[in-house]
Amino acid sequence: MKTIMLLRELVVTALIIAISIPVYAQSSAIAGDLIVRLREGEQVEALLGAGRSSNWTLRHRRPLGRLHNIHLVATEPGREAEALRWLQGRREVMAAQLSYAVDFRTTPNDPLYSSQWTLEHIGAPEVWSVTTGGLSSRGDTIVVAILDNGFDASHPDLAPNLWRNRLEIPGDGLDNDGNGYSDDVNGWNFVANSPTYNISSGHGHSVAGIIGARGDNDTGVAGINWNVKLMLLNISEVPQIIEAYEYVIEQRRLYNQTRGAQGAFIVATNASFGQGRIYCEQQPVWAGMYDLMGAEGVLTGAGTDNSRYDVDELGDMPATCPSEYLIVTLNTTEADDISQTSAYGRVSIDLGAPGDDSFTTKPNENYGTFGGNSAAAPHVTGAIALLYSLPCEALGQDALDSPAATARFIRRAILQGVTPATRLNNRTVTGGRLNLLGSMEVVQQECGTTTGPLDVVKLYPNPADGDRIYIEFEAPDFEVFTVEVFDALGRQLYVAPIRAPRFGLKRYELPVGQLPTGAYFLRLTKGEETVVKKIVVNR
Repeated sequence: MKTIMLLRELVVTALIIAISIPVYAQSSAIAGDLIVRLREGEQVEALLGAGRSSNWTLRHRRPLGRLHNIHLVATEPGREAEALRWLQGRREVMAAQLSYAVDFRTTPNDPLYSSQWTLEHIGAPEVWSVTTGGLSSRGDTIVVAILDNGFDASHPDLAPNLWRNRLEIPGDGLDNDGNGYSDDVNGWNFVANSPTYNISSGHGHSVAGIIGARGDNDTGVAGINWNVKLMLLNISEVPQIIEAYEYVIEQRRLYNQTRGAQGAFIVATNASFGQGRIYCEQQPVWAGMYDLMGAEGVLTGAGTDNSRYDVDELGDMPATCPSEYLIVTLNTTEADDISQTSAYGRVSIDLGAPGDDSFTTKPNENYGTFGGNSAAAPHVTGAIALLYSLPCEALGQDALDSPAATARFIRRAILQGVTPATRLNNRTVTGGRLNLLGSMEVVQQECGTTTGPLDVVKLYPNPADGDRIYIEFEAPDFEVFTVEVFDALGRQLYVAPIRAPRFGLKRYELPVGQLPTGAYFLRLTKGEETVVKKIVVNR
C-alpha cells in the first residue's frame, strides 16, 4: 500500500513538473539558471533571504537591466523545476521562468539548402544573423532588377519575392502609371514587348534564384536575400538592354524624387550577359548606362566571359567599362581558384565569386545546378542588395539623400571585404573572393561615424581650365551646409546647399564653366563655421 502511495506521489509530482514546464523547452534550458521579475519596490536580497529560510539555495547572478526589476538567479542544477514552482508561489514575484539558450535562425529550413555550398562559402549565414534582406533601415522595399531571358514567374520559390508595380492594375490592358508600358506588374519582356515572360532556357530564372529565392519557407532553396523584390526584365539584344536600363533609371529616379511614393527602390541590376573580346569604348551608349544608373543609386553586378583569356588584352563587355557603379566578377571554384572556363584581368575584373555547381531554381517548380560567370554575377548582385538591408539608420537615409555616393560606398564595402585568394592575385583588382561577412563589417565600421571640423581637404584642378572644380571636404556632421563663390568685389556669383554623405568620399563638383578667367573666393559655411579658399579660373 505504501509503495502504491509513493508511486502515486511520484506520478503527481511528474505531472506537476510537466504542466509547469513545457516539454518543448527542456532541451535548451540552462542548468541551474532562472529568470525572475520582481514587483516594483521588492528587493532581490529579500527574496534570497526567503529562499534560505525555506531551505532553498538561491544565488544572485546579475540584474538583467535597470527598468523592470528583472534578475538572473541560480539554484542547484537538477532542482530548477522545484525552484521555479517555489518562485511562482511568492507574492513578491511577478513572473519567473527557466533560462534558455536560443537558436540563431541563420540556417533556413529550405530542404535543398544543404546543396547550396556557395552561400556558406561567401559567409551568408553569418550575415543572416543580422539581416535576411528585404527592407532598408528606413523601411524602403529593396528591389533588384534582373536583365536576362527565361523566367518562370509562377515558381513557388520566386513568386512571393517578385516586384509588384503598385500603380499598375494587372490585366486591364492600360498603362495605369503612365510609364509607357501596359500591365508591367513585375517588370517587362523587352524581347516580346509584353508584360508576360517566356521560360525558354530558364537562364534568368536560375540567376533570380541565387539572388532572391524565398528563404526559410520550407520550400526548395534559399536566395542570398530571403526577402527581396525581383524586377524581371527579359532582354536578348543590346537595344533591349538599353531599354531595360532606361526603365530601371526611370523607376529609381521617380522613387528618389517622390521619397518612395512612386517608382521602385532599385539598388542593383544583374548582368549575367555580355560580349566577349569587345572593349567598352566600342559600345559607348551601352557603356554610358552604368554611370547613368549609378547617378540614381543603382549598382550593377556583372560576370565576365566564359572563356579563358585576359580581358585587359582582348576586351570584354561590360567588364572593361571603368564605371564606379559596376562590379565585375569572375567565376571561382570551391578552392578559390579561377574556373577553367572563366576570363580574368587584373585591371578590369574586380573580384572572384563562386559560380560552378551553384544550386538554384529551375523552371516548372524544379531545382538544379547552374554555373559559369552567369552564376558568379548574381552572388555579387545579391550581396549588394543584402548590404542595403543592414540595420544602419544612416545607410538607409543616405540611400535616398545621397544615392550615388551611397552606391559607391556599397561598392567599396564589397571590394574591401573580400577574402584574399592567392590564385586571384594579378588576375583581379582586389586579389580576393566575395565575402559577405567581411563586407558587412566594413559597413558596420562606418555606420553612424562622424568626422572632423568643416574643412576643405583638396581643390582640383586649381587653376581650372575646364568647367568643373572638385572640392573634397570634411564636415562635422551630416547636416546641410552652404557653398558660395564670390568675385574680387565681394559679389556672390554662386550659392548652393551641400549635404555631406555619411559614407565614402565627400566631394562636390563646383561648376565654373560660366566664370571668366580670374581669381575668386570659395566659401563653405555651417552655422558659425566658415572656410574660405582661393580658386582660379584659367581659360
